[in-house]
Amino acid sequence: MAVVRTVLPRKGIIEPQHGSNYEADMDTNWQIIDSLLQDANDVQTAVTAAGTVAAWLKDRGVSGVISGFTLATSANLIPGLSAGVLYAQGARSAPVTPAPGSAPASSTSFLWWNSVTGFYFNLTGVAAVTGDAYLGSVTTDPTHVIAVTNATPIYGRLAMTSSAPGNFSVNHNLGRTPLGAMIYMTSGGALWFQPGVMFDASKLYLTASDIGITASIQVW
Repeated sequence: MAVVRTVLPRKGIIEPQHGSNYEADMDTNWQIIDSLLQDANDVQTAVTAAGTVAAWLKDRGVSGVISGFTLATSANLIPGLSAGVLYAQGARSAPVTPAPGSAPASSTSFLWWNSVTGFYFNLTGVAAVTGDAYLGSVTTDPTHVIAVTNATPIYGRLAMTSSAPGNFSVNHNLGRTPLGAMIYMTSGGALWFQPGVMFDASKLYLTASDIGITASIQVW
């Protein structure tokens, strides 16, 4: 009698010899193992599927600092910059020793990160490529970084205090138009977005019911 064996479809497991009395039970056991066993191909499939997260972030225009990347003044034209995590073009980046290079002398420039080319400064305050992450602004004299303003992180909060009743605006420092914003009141009175334009690439447009109204505004 010929020996008949079955090669299972997923992992190529070979079932034991057929014809024994316990054949059906053994076959079932091996089929369960074949269906559940994880190998390198499964891991690669999971990694490929995870790429859809990057596509989701890119498609929705999510870019910017998540944490860290705090700018600091310096004794030369290279600003201090702490390590952190950011997203640009849907890709997560976390350089351990970020090196932004020298900022332009005697000017206020803006620091960005591109997922392919890395850090760059410009004078326009507008990303060179859609989806670049904004890290903040740097002001220099001929030889030093004398002032910095850090970017607002994704899901960061801005503290607001109205100086008078009525309309006013405030810089949000995301480096792009927010995808959304939420007002958390921290005082009596009211604060709301202006109906004509709630926000744009640089500002939030708000209306306060009175002077001294305070709130925390989350942006993303």
